[in-house]
Amino acid sequence: MTRDDLKQQYGSIRAAARAMGMAETTLRERLGRGQSVQVTLSEKKSVNTLKIRSGSIVIGSDAHYSPGLATTAHKAFCNVIAEYSSDIDAVILNGDLLDGARISKHARIGWQKTYSVKEELHAVQERLAEIEKVARGMKLLRTTGNHDIRFDSKLAAMAPEYEGVQGFALADHLPRWHDSYRIDVNDDTKIIHAVANGMHAAYNNVVKGSGFHVVTGHTHRLQAVQFRGFGQLRYGIETGMLADPEQDEFAYLTGRNANWQSGFAVLTWRDGELLYPEFCAVRDDGKAYFRGQRVA
Repeated sequence: MTRDDLKQQYGSIRAAARAMGMAETTLRERLGRGQSVQVTLSEKKSVNTLKIRSGSIVIGSDAHYSPGLATTAHKAFCNVIAEYSSDIDAVILNGDLLDGARISKHARIGWQKTYSVKEELHAVQERLAEIEKVARGMKLLRTTGNHDIRFDSKLAAMAPEYEGVQGFALADHLPRWHDSYRIDVNDDTKIIHAVANGMHAAYNNVVKGSGFHVVTGHTHRLQAVQFRGFGQLRYGIETGMLADPEQDEFAYLTGRNANWQSGFAVLTWRDGELLYPEFCAVRDDGKAYFRGQRVA
């Protein structure tokens, strides 16, 4: 039986292993971890594609990883990946891994605390290593966010003669993560850091999405908006933020309110169809829950 057949019959690989009286790791080794998921990489890194018939992906975005800070959302992200590893096929980070305040076109606000590129890059590598540790065998992909592009753009503008030199692109420092501007899942889902903006971004994304589910970050909101047009149900999904709204990188708010939510999304396909999205959200008391269980 294939991995998809076992999931269809038992609900998960873990349940199948229990029913068959063997260790989950043994069954997974026999099946060949991740073979049910096909990844096609773009030569130009514009669009990477995933093919998933029955399985799940975990999507986090807008981490703005800060030196010395592992947020509750990040810890929950790692814990959910570890706890539900039998069902998760891929991990996607949907843009803005770093903040890049010192290489931004925007001026520093007063004496706002900012970190060097070296400090931010080290924080990104440290946090991603924690994800990689629990995501063994899963596909690792990321999209480029507007803050991520600051890394490459600053160097391209100031030292164009160094184009192609190792280390002058953010991707050089994150070799295990396949990067692109967009990730297409099956024939009906588009994952990209940003399309529309504003309070109604999710709705506008799905309404104008030409019949696709549209998954975005950027707004720091965590929600799903459904739109049914001519009998076809599609979702506009916003994947929240792995960052903490109170961390130093967001001092530019200067006391203003922001309708942001720390957390992430889990998307599941059965027989090629996307089910209603699930979310893990960090509550006001700093605790994170997923499927009714505290995960951080």
